[in-house]
Amino acid sequence: MVSLAMMVVAATLLPGCNSCNKDQLTNKEVSDTIKQDLTLSPEAKNLLYEFPTPFEVTSLLEQAKAGYIFDITNPITNTGKYVTEKTKSLNLGVYSADLAYSATYNQVDNTNKFLGCTSKLADELGIAGVYHPDLVEKIKNLGNNKDSLVALVSTVFLSTNDFLSANNRNQIAIYIAAGAFVEGLYLASSLNVVASDNTQITTIILKQQDNYNKLVAMLELYPNDEAMKSINDEVVKLKPLFMDYGLVENQKLPQANADKVNDLVESVRNTLIQ
Repeated sequence: MVSLAMMVVAATLLPGCNSCNKDQLTNKEVSDTIKQDLTLSPEAKNLLYEFPTPFEVTSLLEQAKAGYIFDITNPITNTGKYVTEKTKSLNLGVYSADLAYSATYNQVDNTNKFLGCTSKLADELGIAGVYHPDLVEKIKNLGNNKDSLVALVSTVFLSTNDFLSANNRNQIAIYIAAGAFVEGLYLASSLNVVASDNTQITTIILKQQDNYNKLVAMLELYPNDEAMKSINDEVVKLKPLFMDYGLVENQKLPQANADKVNDLVESVRNTLIQ
């Protein structure tokens, strides 16, 4: 399984969207500065590198014949408003999930758009990687070959497998994991609302509980880090999702419950992308 840490390479692929004008940072934004000297415990490192990429969710959604809806992804125009290291890292994860979603559904134009957005955020975070100036043309030339598109994007992810760890960018890696997980869950819950039979998508959502527990375990290892704690405070709001909303494996979820699930996930997701 390709670990989520490998996905950071998506950030280094293309010249991104136009850089935004950065206003003077507020005190809160300064407090969001990422600690460059954060050392992962062996437990946290194992959890991070066992964490799957969003391809796990998007591939299952495609297999369940859920549709592709571009409007549920994070708007590309939002990249310009992420000015702190924390918001850039979180939304690098969010856009990585949107990238996987588009690639899985063979949406070539949108895949290129999300590559541009991840590139912009990664460049501003100082994340280096393998640059492929001909990647856009390669993607265009793939035509309708979905498997080749996914394989190409996955290969690029793999090429920077150990970059963050080797360069002591551990906190960024955890933020990316959080952003990607929440966005993948949001894509699934949004599609669950509109599905004529949401049995399979409900099962996909329910099976994310293990990854949710891994993410919370990583965040809780750093109770004295205010930035990490603020993310954990949002992520733990998702805990009732797996217990209180009537999700049962291989059973259809009533529309009212599907709406409530989506509302809960969207509320947490909105705190990350705002």
